[in-house]
Amino acid sequence: MTQAVVLPAMTDQQRLIFETNYRAAAKDELTGVLLALFLGGFGAHHFYLRRNGLGVLYLIFFWTGISYVIAWVECFFMPERVRRYNAALALALSTAISTGAPVPLAGPPLQPASITCRGCGTSQPGGVRYCAHCGASLI
Repeated sequence: MTQAVVLPAMTDQQRLIFETNYRAAAKDELTGVLLALFLGGFGAHHFYLRRNGLGVLYLIFFWTGISYVIAWVECFFMPERVRRYNAALALALSTAISTGAPVPLAGPPLQPASITCRGCGTSQPGGVRYCAHCGASLI
C-alpha cells in the first residue's frame, strides 16, 4: 500500500505549472500492465517506468524465455509500481516548483500559446523563433 504524498502549499500559478507538467509526465496503470503482459519479455514495462537498466537486462535475455515468465508475473505488480512512480514524480515536481528550482521535464517542452515580440510589440504564435513583423529573435 502506498502512502499519501503531501504536497506543499502552492500559488495558483505554481499549481497550474504542476498540473501541466504532471499530466504530461504521469504514467497510466493500464498501459503498464499491458506492456508487461504483451511486451514484457523485451522489458518494455521497465522502459516505460524509466528503469532502463532492467529493461536492457530483459532485452539481453529475451531469447531464453525466462524474461517472459517474469514479466507475466510482474504484470500483477505494475499498478502499484506505476502509483509509486507517479507519487515520486508529484513529489519531485512540487518540490522543484515550490523551491524555485528548474522543473524537470519528462516530455517535450511546453510551448506558450503566443509570444509578444520585444522589438515591435506584436503577438506571434508560440513555438516560433523570429518575429514575422520585424525579424527580431524571440528566444
